Amino acid sequence: MQEPNIPQKSPYMVDVEPGKYWWCSCGKSAMQPFCDGSHRNL
Repeated sequence: MQEPNIPQKSPYMVDVEPGKYWWCSCGKSAMQPFCDGSHRNL
């Protein structure tokens, strides 16, 4: 198993507009804390 990539160890303060958002659980996304699909390149 790979070591997890933890981009930040504290809460994120984010202002968002209504809509759907996907939470990043792999830590590879450039749009932290949201997923940008970077995990597909693993």
